[in-house]
Amino acid sequence: YTIDLIGIAVIQSKPDGPTRRQIELAGMNAVMIHEKQRAKSEYDLVKIKDVSDHDLGYDIESFDRSIEVKSHENSGPVMLSTHEWNTAEKNKEQYWLYVVEDSLGAPKIHTIQNPFEKYRNIVRKVETTDFTYFIDDWKM
Repeated sequence: YTIDLIGIAVIQSKPDGPTRRQIELAGMNAVMIHEKQRAKSEYDLVKIKDVSDHDLGYDIESFDRSIEVKSHENSGPVMLSTHEWNTAEKNKEQYWLYVVEDSLGAPKIHTIQNPFEKYRNIVRKVETTDFTYFIDDWKM
């Protein structure tokens, strides 16, 4: 078989700048606070959960909605995975996209109900390649 070089990617982060994860966590925290402020009862409060590590297609379960959080250090476009987009399509009015701008400073949360319906005619679909890494000889 042959190996062909398809491309090279250089990923640079700002020196001493915040990491992507810090930006995400700050945005998630802002949304959790926002949702707790929206709660009208103790019953509502206990239903607000971070489920971002459950691969459900959204990050937060609230008392009346499923929320996908996209955080920015300043502002920028929003990218949804195929799983998130399909979940938005399936859950319709129950699915909310919260875009957090300036997540590390004074977070501004933009709430968008049913993003699939709102953006389906203008969304830009970009094909990506994903890899799974296998370590066959992990006992070595």
